[in-house]
Amino acid sequence: MISAQKKTESLQSAPLSVAAFSESMLESQGISSLSDLSLQTPSLQSYDFPTSSSNLSIYVRGFGNGDSQTLTIDNPVGLYIDGIYLARTSGATIKLLDLERIEILRGPQGTLFGRNSSSGAVSFISRKPSDEFGAKVEAGAGNFGSWNAGFTIDAPISSELRTQFSYLNDKTDGWVKNRGPKINPVKQSSENYYMSDQEAYRFALNWDILDNLDLEYSYDLADADGTPPYYQLNRNSRQKKTTNLLTGGSSYRYVLPKSNTESSGHRLALNWVISDQLELKSITGYRKMDERSVQNWADTLFYAIDLDWSTKSTSQEFQLLGNAFDNRLDFIAGYFYFKEKGKKREEQFSSFNGLEVYALDPLAKPAASQSALLGGTSLGATLFDTELTSQAVYAQASYTPDILDSRLTLTAGLRYTEDERDALRALDPNKPHIIFQPGTNSLDFDRTDYTLVLDFAITDEINSYARYATGYRAGGSGERTLSFDLTFDNEESSAFELGLKSELFDRRLRLNTALFFTDYDDLIVTYDSSKAGFSSFIENVNAGKAKVDGLELDIIGLIGEASTITFNYTYLDSEVTKVIVPNNSFLLAGPPASDIDLRGQDLSDTFFFAQAPKHAYSLAIDHSWTLTNGMSLDAHLNYSWRDSVYSSPRGLPVDELGLLNARISLSNIKLADSTLRVSAWGKNLTNESELIYDLQGLGFQFNRPPSYGIDLRLDI
Repeated sequence: MISAQKKTESLQSAPLSVAAFSESMLESQGISSLSDLSLQTPSLQSYDFPTSSSNLSIYVRGFGNGDSQTLTIDNPVGLYIDGIYLARTSGATIKLLDLERIEILRGPQGTLFGRNSSSGAVSFISRKPSDEFGAKVEAGAGNFGSWNAGFTIDAPISSELRTQFSYLNDKTDGWVKNRGPKINPVKQSSENYYMSDQEAYRFALNWDILDNLDLEYSYDLADADGTPPYYQLNRNSRQKKTTNLLTGGSSYRYVLPKSNTESSGHRLALNWVISDQLELKSITGYRKMDERSVQNWADTLFYAIDLDWSTKSTSQEFQLLGNAFDNRLDFIAGYFYFKEKGKKREEQFSSFNGLEVYALDPLAKPAASQSALLGGTSLGATLFDTELTSQAVYAQASYTPDILDSRLTLTAGLRYTEDERDALRALDPNKPHIIFQPGTNSLDFDRTDYTLVLDFAITDEINSYARYATGYRAGGSGERTLSFDLTFDNEESSAFELGLKSELFDRRLRLNTALFFTDYDDLIVTYDSSKAGFSSFIENVNAGKAKVDGLELDIIGLIGEASTITFNYTYLDSEVTKVIVPNNSFLLAGPPASDIDLRGQDLSDTFFFAQAPKHAYSLAIDHSWTLTNGMSLDAHLNYSWRDSVYSSPRGLPVDELGLLNARISLSNIKLADSTLRVSAWGKNLTNESELIYDLQGLGFQFNRPPSYGIDLRLDI
């Protein structure tokens, strides 16, 4: 069962494209975070953001946001935890506790989910406290110094009041060795690249106040320390002059920054069953995030960033759900309020001096101007203060007329949204930025989105649908644009989708497919408008149109009584059809940047969809053996492959990548009144080593090497 339309229904009856993972699927496949999902869901692509180990850039159907640490630019993929909207993806790589399921909604979700779900939405649903006492303890270890430990306790106080508490600590030493000296223990780390140390807590309470009124409360807290990804220098870039001055070698010993992300949230929900036909829900949320990170991309961009930012958000949603006319009509109507305040301090540093020598080798003579981490030349700091308020009303209804044996259902939905956005960019009075200028902007938007669906049950096992839906990504402004007065409007999307969902051969074969055609208008285009080598000018403007057409195929087949084969495939035909830089911005030809003014010209042939592989698939085989004493041996083998992709809209393509993962578990081992499960797992078993991110030909990021480990779970 899923709740993709904010009501409980089966995956097969929902007339939209959804990838759903139940609790058992998450456990058998070893999925514990959003970054794990992209290996199982070809239409979802993600990668770690360069400056923070807990930050993730997310793409659905080839569309996402490459800069996830910007307060004034939103993500077109909506993220939700138990119905609470997450405006920022900081903390998205932190492992989530006690998940009941994950739902990936593909395509615009503008009616029920609203702003910033123009390409899709990802919804995490937590497991509710049990009415019986129980506990589980988990621990694991693997290569690269990785280990984890955690527990969950269900402790009902009475039949009406149930509680749950969870804890997790997950750590890895990182898989790229850092050989740099630890010079400043306050700002720097001698730990490896990709180091991660995460702690997470969650408390949940369910209270049946009355027979028809219940309350749900939860609090979660996560704290993550980490080091950024490693970028391999291109030997043909300027960094080839990074040398040991005495020996003439090319030693490069880097002192690594640490990042820290702390996120927390409260959720309060009230569910009132007014009658058999009517239900009222209230969902209140408050979330807070603080993050500090430093990154210089291994000096491939010739500058570094020291970032300190925080957000606080409040949300309130009311939902009225009901049915009428002998259940031929079901409907939902709602009101949504969201407010976010953000603050940021961003300091930029010049990483190289005029001689282009970056001397970190102990035998080398230090350069006159060194990296930010060594107290090098600061370009100054900018301060940001933002406030966003969004309100929306929406309604959606589905009607099944008494014709065609009640196999036809018509659905229509409408949402009206008003957004207000204020942003301030100021100069740090202690270290004013030498290039950026202060500025303010204030934006007001209103938007109407709608959904139309025709759903027809061909047989009891085969459902078909046609769906037209719209969505939008909210307008805003770029933080690193030359002029902060330059703003952009809403980016609009519309998609037509034809779908077929079927269960055949006595439900031994499930075959779901969706054919979609998506158009984007007022495309928010991001590009580097730098002059004379400065890499700090990033423009964001409504300059284009684009389309993404594609096909999704999800197949699950039962072989015999103990084996399952799963095949997921996505085809994307993406094209930026128009990009004309407006006259109030500017773009110079490059790289390297020259003095050719390209404003007013159609540059669509130089822009591409990032993270939009033409072909991508995953193939999984699961088998279970029944052993003596109630034990079972369960094996999972998964191979995921994606075509070559562009790292960024104006970047260079990286090659295709295929990864083989496996997991085997011995379950139901009796230990007195408890049961033990022992699992062994491995990832990238064929030792594939490919580029996954390209910094404009200057530096490269590689995929994770083979990893392996053992997990234990004790159910008490």
